[in-house]
Amino acid sequence: DSHPVLLSLPGALAPPLSDGGAPGYPPRAAAVLLHLLLTHPSHPPRWGDLLPPLARLHDRLAQLATDDPPLAALAVACFELAWRAAAPGREAVVAQTLPYLFAEALSCGSATARPVLRRLLALRDALALLDYDDDDSISDFKMLLLRCFVSPLFLKAEEGRKLLSLVLGVSEGLAREGLELIRAQVGMPGVKRAALVAYGEVVFRAWKDGGWVRGEVGEAFLQGMLEGAVHARSKELAKAARKLLSAFVEQRMVAGVEKLIFQLAEPVLFRSLQVANSNVRHNSLHLLLDLFPLEDPDVTKDVNDPLLEKQYFLLDKLLMDDCPEIRTVAIEGLCRILNQFWEVIPSLTISKFLSKIVDDMSKDSCTEVRVSTINGLIYLLDNPQSHEILKVLLPRLSDMVSDPALSVRSSAVDLLLAIRDLRSFQFNKVVGLGTLLSSLSNDHPRVAQKITKLLIPSYFPTKLPLKEACARCIALIKRSPTAGARFCEFALSEGSPPRSLVELIKVSITLALAPTGMNSEQTDGLVIASANLIKSLSEERSSLASLREFFANAKLKLLFKTEISEGARSALLSMAPVVSPDDLSALHDECMNVVMNAAGVSTQQGCQEAVLAAHKLVFSSGWSDEMFEALTNILQSKVSCFAEIYDIEPPICPVATSKRKKGKSLKKTPAKSGHDIGNGSSSEDFDIVAGASWQINDILKDEEKRVAFLQSSYSDVAFSSLKVICQVYIEQCLQFDSLNATPLLAYLSLATHSALQDIDQTDISTSESTTINHSLDHLLNCFDKLLNESVTGSTNSSKLKQNKKSARQKHHHGVPEGNALRGTVNVYMLGTSILKFIVDTITIKLISGNKVGCLNFALSFTKYASSAIKMHQEQSSSFKGNDLKDILMLIRSSFTYAAKLLHLVLANSIESQSPPEEAFFLANNLLDLVPSVESAAGSKFALSLVSVVKQWLPVVIMGLGCRWLIGPQAEGNMCDFGGSCLPLWVVALAKNELLDDEKPRDDDQSEQASEDSQSSRKLAEMMVILLKKGSPKILDSVAGVFLSTLKLALQRAEYGVVLGLTRFVCVRLLGSDSSASEKLHLAHDSLRENFFEIDKHVRDDLVDSEESRQQLESAKALIRSILSDV
Repeated sequence: DSHPVLLSLPGALAPPLSDGGAPGYPPRAAAVLLHLLLTHPSHPPRWGDLLPPLARLHDRLAQLATDDPPLAALAVACFELAWRAAAPGREAVVAQTLPYLFAEALSCGSATARPVLRRLLALRDALALLDYDDDDSISDFKMLLLRCFVSPLFLKAEEGRKLLSLVLGVSEGLAREGLELIRAQVGMPGVKRAALVAYGEVVFRAWKDGGWVRGEVGEAFLQGMLEGAVHARSKELAKAARKLLSAFVEQRMVAGVEKLIFQLAEPVLFRSLQVANSNVRHNSLHLLLDLFPLEDPDVTKDVNDPLLEKQYFLLDKLLMDDCPEIRTVAIEGLCRILNQFWEVIPSLTISKFLSKIVDDMSKDSCTEVRVSTINGLIYLLDNPQSHEILKVLLPRLSDMVSDPALSVRSSAVDLLLAIRDLRSFQFNKVVGLGTLLSSLSNDHPRVAQKITKLLIPSYFPTKLPLKEACARCIALIKRSPTAGARFCEFALSEGSPPRSLVELIKVSITLALAPTGMNSEQTDGLVIASANLIKSLSEERSSLASLREFFANAKLKLLFKTEISEGARSALLSMAPVVSPDDLSALHDECMNVVMNAAGVSTQQGCQEAVLAAHKLVFSSGWSDEMFEALTNILQSKVSCFAEIYDIEPPICPVATSKRKKGKSLKKTPAKSGHDIGNGSSSEDFDIVAGASWQINDILKDEEKRVAFLQSSYSDVAFSSLKVICQVYIEQCLQFDSLNATPLLAYLSLATHSALQDIDQTDISTSESTTINHSLDHLLNCFDKLLNESVTGSTNSSKLKQNKKSARQKHHHGVPEGNALRGTVNVYMLGTSILKFIVDTITIKLISGNKVGCLNFALSFTKYASSAIKMHQEQSSSFKGNDLKDILMLIRSSFTYAAKLLHLVLANSIESQSPPEEAFFLANNLLDLVPSVESAAGSKFALSLVSVVKQWLPVVIMGLGCRWLIGPQAEGNMCDFGGSCLPLWVVALAKNELLDDEKPRDDDQSEQASEDSQSSRKLAEMMVILLKKGSPKILDSVAGVFLSTLKLALQRAEYGVVLGLTRFVCVRLLGSDSSASEKLHLAHDSLRENFFEIDKHVRDDLVDSEESRQQLESAKALIRSILSDV
């Protein structure tokens, strides 16, 4: 028996643990003693004596948790001991213990949460002892339990998820509220996937335990989740619902789950797969793929077979769905089904599905569908049973390696990589080696690298002796030099050992130096392949040492003596600093030859690469002054030639003395005097100029090179030479089939950077460059001369002497004259470049005082653009093809730059002075481009211009009303067209209004007229929307512009235009909005004035026909609908 002292302790503990306590008996000491009694190692607890004090301590737990947390924790430990020991009457110590522990779990950190959750899980049976229907006593605890459903700590820990599932089973009300809380969490945007998986597990556990979730409450929740997965508006919400349901789908082998899924899905799913809403079909398809095969486990196979056939039918139908996204999901999902259920799907059904995927879906118009075709087949290859049929079908996909979409081509190579690893397949039987090499040669680096990975085991295998591996790679280079070079570019990144690649370089260079039995393309391939390998090995120190030793005996110089292309020459120059950093002087003459003989550099990619490599080597070796001298000498020699032929005053700049060292003889530079005029063709001269200009332009793009060039004495020489060359280009551009704008771009770039260098550290906001102003004035004068000559039809030949005329004719020998359309393209190209230069220099405040001159240039150029395209359409019936595309592309660009110029002028206008009237006329000219292009090229091309106009339409509208909107508001600010023609866009707008006002007709002529004016209609609609949304002041000013134009149309007796404009202003702009109409004083005054003018024409019999009289009467009636006092 126990010691008498121990027997007397329970009674002694009662007073201090009672509600009032007892003097001299602190509850902490009593609780400690109580805990000692419960945990004594040799004396088991006498529960009959200990439970009364435990119950008293339990009743004070809520107060102790606030007043003395350590004591409360000790008390809870005592209660847990009593529960775990299954003490008689233990139910008396759980009502406060459970809330305490749940609150503790919610408040503690993630590191200490799991032990608390384990303690709670040990008390799980106590949850059912509480009365959850007594709202007065249980409401706080129920709120605490519901908080656990949104706690990450409970969702992350398995013990927490088990507790939540138990909570759902304790009462119907708590189950409803808990499931509703889960539903709300699933519907929240951005809910994490891990949370959805946890909620699915909680609901499934609760359903499996057979509580309230297994009954009506749970089924209603799951039915709602399934309907949400089908009918959710957002794809994220549908995906979240499916993720929660996946907890049941993954456990479909558990008794009752399969039947539950069937009962929930069958009434909804099949109907939803065939609805008109593509979003619902998309969601339903995802759900079908998750649930497949959807069967009733309680019926026989004969009953389920029609249900499976129905699913096959719907999947087949969805493969051809109108929505590309649905087709994409159907393909990949069907391949997943075939992979998982190959054995149970009929072979005929498999063949039908795969044939449709390979033959039809691989040629789908949607890129994503074609990508999903390949991805699905890659997934299907994981099933060995599919290989026999895929051996027959996959060769039909060979064209996908050449697909227009990069993502498709990349996926196609991924398919080949998957095939390569299968013994039963040979990838070269799916796609021929010739096709692969072509793609390797020309495709995107992403595709080329994957093809390299595909071919490395065949053409540079690591398992074979190095000599044989090199021989295979050399054979590849010989077969396809370009492909072999790209192969070497990615060989290191795809796992080839650096030591092996060094040996391959040595073999390639040796063969290139002794190209017996090889053509020039193969030699180029060996050189470029070696350069690619050297570039990839540039960070490998051990490899570089071996390579530099190999190239020590002037091998690079010997390679330059072989017959190689510009691309190979570029490769040699790029590898020189890597393999021969201490012997670059030997390549001096080679670099200078590349610089001086680069006539085709502006149009040939290979030549550009060689020139850029030469430039890099020249600057790194300190030969930049020699290169600057060579380029300026080329320009000066051509300037002398042009000055003699075109009677132009040559620049006052001496030809620089050459500093080039003696060495390898260079190709003879172009002639420097007029005595050699006519010895070469004009196209060659212009190509030489373009080549030198392209190099100067490239030098100016790099900061270090630009500083060196601008600080040298050669920049002034180049600038003055380019000035004369640009004058020749502009004035003679109509005489050539094609003209390279590179000299003009180089001139403009040089002028800009020279001006910026002159400004240096001064405040750019107050600096205006004299260089820029002089350059711009020169260009504008030349362009004005060109446009005047194009209008008057005069030529320069009358100004030249007879011998110079003869020389000029010889200079143009071989260049087709008379191709006026190509000449117009040249004008557009040069004018657009100048417009861009104007906008850029005004933006950075290098020009501030010559804005009227800039506006005049934009005015002349846009007017020429409209008239030229119309003139060519009238003169030629074959105004189509590339010429038309080039012109329209340039018109789009020139519109953008002219609109930017207009914006800059208006933005810098001040209140005390109205904008120049040129801004108003420029806005009209810009809008005239739309009907001009529409009449010449059709609505299709004009609509592409309208998309550009839309971006700048607010600026153009401001330009139309600028004389009223900005500056002193005087009546005289209104711009007048004078005796000129009406703007084309206004006439088109008026005609469209007349067509819309006519009674509907069924004749083809009416329909054709409507189709031919789509872009003009679109322009008018956009203007109306902007004007009605904007300030009434802007609407008032633009309406005044229309009515001023109406007055001009009345004077010119164009009564149809009068009626059309009146209808547009009165019906579409002013309308019936009386509140807005009261603010439009200018529009009302103009309407009233026009009404009396129209009335005068009618009363004085100035109208010559009854139709015209009716048109004017209709216009009067429209004005009366706005003005009630006339």
